[in-house]
Amino acid sequence: MRLKSILPILVSFLILFGIIVYLIFNPEILDLLLNLSVETAVILILLRLLFLALNGVFLKLFAAKLGVMLRFKEWIGLPYMTTMGNYLTPLSGGMLARAVYLKSRHALSFTHFATLLAANYLLTFWVAAFVGLILSLIFIDQYPAVWLLAVLLAVVWVGITAVLLFPIPKLPGNHRLMRMINQGIEGWTMIKQDRILVLYLLILTVVSVFLNGFTFWYAYRALSTPISMQAALLVSLSSVFSVFITITPGNLGIREAFVSVTSEIIGAGAGEGLLVALLIRASTLVSAFTLGPLFAFILTRELRPVDKNSSETM
Repeated sequence: MRLKSILPILVSFLILFGIIVYLIFNPEILDLLLNLSVETAVILILLRLLFLALNGVFLKLFAAKLGVMLRFKEWIGLPYMTTMGNYLTPLSGGMLARAVYLKSRHALSFTHFATLLAANYLLTFWVAAFVGLILSLIFIDQYPAVWLLAVLLAVVWVGITAVLLFPIPKLPGNHRLMRMINQGIEGWTMIKQDRILVLYLLILTVVSVFLNGFTFWYAYRALSTPISMQAALLVSLSSVFSVFITITPGNLGIREAFVSVTSEIIGAGAGEGLLVALLIRASTLVSAFTLGPLFAFILTRELRPVDKNSSETM
């Protein structure tokens, strides 16, 4: 087995070991997690189910832009399958499985679809950076270290705004980040003339960002950590940018680190931020591994090229 295949697994085990050791030496933090009610757990799972379902709406819109009308069970089910796959394999293996399904079932070009998804990432980062920048400026007097976030988010927002508003040449290099940016630029070129689609995408992105923020706020409250909705939203935005570093399956440890640091900066505590990130991850896992296998069974058993002239709608 190559080092490239072993490294993500090794890093995952080291991160898990570090989290376990931290919780063992901070039992008061762990007690907060163990005292959660069943009602709280159910609500968090439902919130994550809704969040993943929103990803399905994005999927449906992008497929339609490329002339493919996904059936309800496809656009609602593929995000759960994708999330499950991302947790089972490193380097976003779930996204690759989704691409294979769309290629096999609908002859949907992976390259074209990837460019649209990258454009969606650009819009997501643009909205997240703008909202995060506004929140950082609100909190900058209360939490001095927030200025670091403000500067970072301002740079990200200005950079993406330039990409969205002005013609940008293809960036050199074959690094994953460079490829993502180039794909995003190409995808944005494909959709920017479709103002209705862009409007739908922006509305969905805003709803998704605030739903994620509400989930973080609810998780903090469940752990008896007093925090405002604005502060929880700011912390949640850090998890959005954690996708820049994809090393471990499901970004295990990377997302927790982003959330913990941001939580410490706004005074909610790094330990509490870690617990919130773990709680939301657990809720996502339950959602993905409950519906993911079900939709995988339903969709893969009919995995054959579809006649585009077919009137099949279900």
